[in-house]
Amino acid sequence: MSAVVRRLELTQNGHRFAGLALAGWFVAHVFSLGLRFQGLIAARPQAVTVASLAAIVGISLALGFYNLDFLYGAHVDEPTKVALVADKPNNYFHPPLLIVLARGVVWLVSASSDLDRLWAGRFVSVMAMTAASALFYLVMARYIDRLQSVIWSCVFASSPAIAVHAHFFKEDALLVLAICLGLHALVRLVERTDLHNLIYLGIALGLAPSAKYVGFLNSVGLFAFALWYCRLGVRGGALVVVAGAATILAVLLVSFAGESGTGLGDVLTGLARELRHAEDGHDLKEWVWAGYGFTHLRHHLLPSITAMTFLIGLGAICLALVKDRDRQVAAFAAAAIIWLFALELSPLKIVGQMRYVLPVVIYFLLAAGIACSRSVAIRSRAGAMVLALVALTVTAHAGISYVRNMNPGKDTRTRAVEFLTANGMTNVVSDYPIGHPVAQTWDYEALASYDYLLSLRFERYLRGGELRAQDSQVYELASIFHCLDGYAVATISRLYGDYGFVAPTVRIYDLKRGASCIPAAKSRM
Repeated sequence: MSAVVRRLELTQNGHRFAGLALAGWFVAHVFSLGLRFQGLIAARPQAVTVASLAAIVGISLALGFYNLDFLYGAHVDEPTKVALVADKPNNYFHPPLLIVLARGVVWLVSASSDLDRLWAGRFVSVMAMTAASALFYLVMARYIDRLQSVIWSCVFASSPAIAVHAHFFKEDALLVLAICLGLHALVRLVERTDLHNLIYLGIALGLAPSAKYVGFLNSVGLFAFALWYCRLGVRGGALVVVAGAATILAVLLVSFAGESGTGLGDVLTGLARELRHAEDGHDLKEWVWAGYGFTHLRHHLLPSITAMTFLIGLGAICLALVKDRDRQVAAFAAAAIIWLFALELSPLKIVGQMRYVLPVVIYFLLAAGIACSRSVAIRSRAGAMVLALVALTVTAHAGISYVRNMNPGKDTRTRAVEFLTANGMTNVVSDYPIGHPVAQTWDYEALASYDYLLSLRFERYLRGGELRAQDSQVYELASIFHCLDGYAVATISRLYGDYGFVAPTVRIYDLKRGASCIPAAKSRM
């Protein structure tokens, strides 16, 4: 086979331009109707709220269930979750709320196969993101007019961050829901400090660490703000803490009841392991003091909401802070900055793992929506509407495009397997799970036993070789992939790919011709 690399461009320009044209028509139509119905919105607020929630929920469900048959096994953590739902005792590397809810769905539908359990877990994620989008609207509507609230809530619901992560049997969707629930409880408490809202806030704050351990940080922040701003006092603060602790305990007890041989010791062991993981990072370590302070911003936040929406939001936020000194915008923007700063401090920065910035997306879009509706609108109401609709068009187009590329038949991993089959290439190994029955290994020393490598991690180590102060194995693997570049058979990619586990770029190497690139002995990864 020729050594010339054949790049397989898997783009759908016709669909892309048709989608842009349709989105443009939608923007023009909504803009023409928006100002006309301002009076109706003011006259019937309850009916408009119900209709708005129905629209947002409909969009979230449509995007969530679209291509929900995403390749099983392509997300490296999903098989483990399925095993935990079945009968495997929980190791508590992650909090148990997701598994508890998935087990509940499995029991309700009498699921018996691994595929059924997978669908149960993904169903939980879809419903969590849908509920989060509805709560996002309810929070936003307390600060700005309902029409702008609907538009910015649709920006949130259709963003790649929310639309894509609704498809995975993973804790991220529940963390988003818990954060939005906590914010909704907090704004209710600000409006009225009573027993019901105190308990509501406590339950919401307890659900966040039950969904994902890092949610504890968000709960602490919201609780501290509630103590200061709402002046809860000792009694009110204690009630919130008790409600939160009771929620965490209830989730743990339900989890323990669904399995045998696990207890509090396993939870503490799992938590300690996650804390070490957050401190140590993956095999690539990007410390902020080594000069890698904007990895999450550049590689994760911008693709998650699009650069255009980020610029629109950032401009509106700056206007609100500098010119109007808007306190609500300042609060949400500060939360986004704190979250982003905390993430950048950690060495956990594998490029392509967008899930880390989901909390940042929530707070940033809240700040952006409020700033646009207030500070921009008081200067130009039409301008604020145009900016909001542009943000919606661009973000929704990106979100829909990424979700469309989750179709198993069009996935880059599927196309790679089809390419191998069509060209009679056998004895193939992959260096990452791909959702297809292909041999897979994490041990690059074992490559000498195979004829072809289907790699999803080549970009990771080529990039790692350019970073400072990495483990020696990273530089060894970078050297291997640099050498194998001369023996690449095909590179398969898609427009709107390389987002999390969506359509990653795949490169196929000829290991027979590139045998000299593989050392006889190498440290295991």
